[in-house]
Amino acid sequence: MTGEAAVPVDSTSRTESTVVESKRLHYLDWLRVILLFGVFLYHVLKPFDPMIAWHINNAEKTDAVMAILMTINPWGIPLFFLVSGAGSWFALRKRSNRQYISERVNRLFLPLIVGSILLSPFQRYLETLHQETFEGSFLSFIPEMISEYAAANWFSPAIFGRWGLHLWFLGFLFAFSLLALPIFRWLKRTGGASFTDWLGRLVEKRGGILLFILPLAIIRALALILAESEEHGWVDFIYFFFFFILGFIIYSDDRFARAIRRDRWLLFASGVVGLAAYFALSVAFGEETVLDWGMKFIFPGSFVGNLF
Repeated sequence: MTGEAAVPVDSTSRTESTVVESKRLHYLDWLRVILLFGVFLYHVLKPFDPMIAWHINNAEKTDAVMAILMTINPWGIPLFFLVSGAGSWFALRKRSNRQYISERVNRLFLPLIVGSILLSPFQRYLETLHQETFEGSFLSFIPEMISEYAAANWFSPAIFGRWGLHLWFLGFLFAFSLLALPIFRWLKRTGGASFTDWLGRLVEKRGGILLFILPLAIIRALALILAESEEHGWVDFIYFFFFFILGFIIYSDDRFARAIRRDRWLLFASGVVGLAAYFALSVAFGEETVLDWGMKFIFPGSFVGNLF
């Protein structure tokens, strides 16, 4: 998550509703802290999850952990990318395209490369020992790992997780920053400003912010037509990319923040209802069936599951 949350007053803002006061948004900093703690909690619990195998699994597992992870999973990582998109809004208010890209190279791409070289091989080695798929020394494992990875599909975002393991998000953020830069610049021009203004008028109505759910759910479901979901593959890449853009849009006009504050209890209640409905579907149709709705395109299950 990059970018500054302290911004100057923009005297050239297109409407009064777009003016952002010159103060640091401390709640964004706290969101970053909470999300990082959530990432830590998620990875600590994953070895005890009975539903999906992890890199290293505990012999004893519990459904309580599965319930916790199912509660966190739908919104945790999307919120992470949304907050990162918000950081890009603040960064681009003070930086040129070249400065923005240079900063992303230093903060995202270089740590990904260094971490992939220094951390990932030993983590993968421990995984193969745990799963009993390799016997031998760490040094003898390196050539086999490189050979296996080199032969895999390179035209897939999964390459970030393949080489970087838990640092995959750095690769996603770096790619998002480059791909979204023309979109962000367009959103600051007349055509993009008109689009944002139209969205701003929609959310001025109570509950209007909930309309953002529909395109996100549809995008996730339709992405499954392109490819079955794999860990950090194309489906995740497309889905998280739109959250990254959404984070930028939300902070481009103060009407979105006002709508979120105004409708906060409605939003919270809708989240609770959606999560309860998702659990109910899992009970009614079985966990494996509902999980399949998110892994491959199944009509209408993929739309229903992703909507909740």
